[in-house]
Formats: sequence, structure tokens, C-alpha cells
Amino acid sequence: MKTRTRTAFTLVELLVVIAIIGVLIALLLPAVQQAREAARRMQCSNNLKQIGLGIHNYHDTFNSLPPGGLWAYDVGWAFSTTNPAPGPNPQRGSILVHLLPFIEQGVLYDRINFRGTGNVQDQWADNPANTKRVRQVIIQAYVCPSDTAGGLTSGNNGAHNYSANFGPTNVNSTGNPSCPCSQGAALNGFRIDTKHNDRNPAGPFSRRGNKYVGKFSHTTDGLSNTIFFGEVRPGCSNHANGGWAGANNGNGLVSTLVPINTDTCNTQANAPGGDTCFAMCNWNLELGYKSLHPGGAQFLKGDGSVSFIAETVNHTTYQRLGQRDDGLVVDL
Repeated sequence: MKTRTRTAFTLVELLVVIAIIGVLIALLLPAVQQAREAARRMQCSNNLKQIGLGIHNYHDTFNSLPPGGLWAYDVGWAFSTTNPAPGPNPQRGSILVHLLPFIEQGVLYDRINFRGTGNVQDQWADNPANTKRVRQVIIQAYVCPSDTAGGLTSGNNGAHNYSANFGPTNVNSTGNPSCPCSQGAALNGFRIDTKHNDRNPAGPFSRRGNKYVGKFSHTTDGLSNTIFFGEVRPGCSNHANGGWAGANNGNGLVSTLVPINTDTCNTQANAPGGDTCFAMCNWNLELGYKSLHPGGAQFLKGDGSVSFIAETVNHTTYQRLGQRDDGLVVDL
């Protein structure tokens, strides 16, 4: 009579199989993460290209670039010499507000009253229901999926990961009196040109849109050789953390004097060694381009093309790319 024997894994064999599976997962995980980051980076690049197309359509419509920002704490502005803006002088939005009709967000744009007395970001986006402010709306074209903000700032406002280029225009020397950083003065010492300021920026845009609005013709170095937009992180800058709609959110204020991915991703309380040059509140180093893409950040040039620039780029070369009219064309 034949007897049946049961075959089964021994404990040692089971442990070997588990170990092999663990090794395979460890080998595959980096590849999976790299593939996911590549997809996120591609989406991020497409967002920048959409902004670039919006800028060109805006220029075709108005024969000028949109203002980097219409900041409240500035000279009063007017719709015309015979129709001055009412007081008080409110914020009229960042460039990202004025690009809305050109990135298929015309419905939201049409709800904004630019002739009112209140800041545009505080107006209702869903009037008459009045449940959401303009600043609370998430605009997916302004959000890079690689960032950890998840579309919202710490203040529950719609986030943005792209800012208009101020160029290598000088930064605040000492920074925020309540969160100082003296490295701004050192950066200003590296400026390759000193003829520009916030009323005549080295880059294509200024936060002070009441005093400067550019044109493509102002970019004499060529649109394909000049940075128009780059990536920023709300968690690394108090200005960017204000959200996409505010006029003082870093657009027309981010400087290519500040090296790419300079670490300001800490609160004042958590700044390493208590050095607030590493804090998001310092008003100078925070206003640099940053991303979570390994090794650098993506930038939109004036011709609508998008390039990845390594954080190790030569500082002078980076300034040349950020300036619109230095006469020394740089092409990476």
C-alpha cells in the first residue's frame, strides 16, 4: 500500500523566499520612484509651457506683458488719467491673476471686480453663494505635482509653484527686521550690472506693475535666451506661501541673484543654528527659485520653451540668463 507524503515549504525555504522578494522590492522601488518623478516633472513642464502660451496670448492682445504684480503698498494707480482708482489702493493681483483668461480660467477672472476697493484675492469666487474666496481656489496649472504643498498653502490658500522673473536685480540687503539675513548684502556684491531696480528690473517682470510693465521688445537678449518664469516652493518662502492670487506673492520679485535651491525651507523657530538666512521669512534668500526635482529646477524662457537648470550652474551664467538686456547672450 502506497502512502502519500505532503510536501511543504520548510521555515528556511520560506525565509529565503521572503528575503528574495525583499531584495527585489528594494531594487525596484528606486526605479518606480524615478518613473513617478519623471511623470511629475513632465506635468510640471507642461504647466510652465501653458503659462508661456498664456503670456504670448496676453502680449498679442494688449501689446505688453502682464504686470508682475499690482501691489497695494505702492503709488496709486489709475485706469486712465480721467478715471483714477478709488481709495484705498488695494491689491489688484499677481501676474497669475491676469493670466487667468489665457489659461482657460476666464469664468473665474470674470467674477473679479478690478475696480472695487478691496483686494482682488479676498473677493468671492462663487458669488452669490459666497463660500470660497478667489485666493482659496486651486488652479491646477499653477501647481507642480512634485511639490508637497498639495495645492494649498499653510494658510489654506491656493498654492502656486511658478513665479515671474525679477532677474538679477538687487535683493533686500538685511532682510526682514523680524527675521534678518545679512547674506543679501553679499549677494548684491555679485551683481553683474547695477543699472536696474524695481522700477526698471533686470528681468522681464516687477512686482511694482504700477511702475513697470514690459514688452517682448524690452528683452533685447532674445526671448529664447531669457528666463521668464521659474519654480518656487510655498513651504520655503513667506511670499510664495501667500498663494497664487496675492500681488505680493513673489511674482516679479524672485531674483536670479539667489542660487537655485538655496535652503530657506524652515520656519524662524526651526532655522538651523538659529540662522534665519535658512528661514522662509527672511525677505531675501527666500526669493530664489526652488523645486523638489533632484538637482535643480525648471524654467520657462520667453519663447515658450522650458529648460531644466542644474543648481550647480555658474552664478554669473545664471544671472545672464535672468537678465533681459545685458547684451551677452547665454544659451545652455
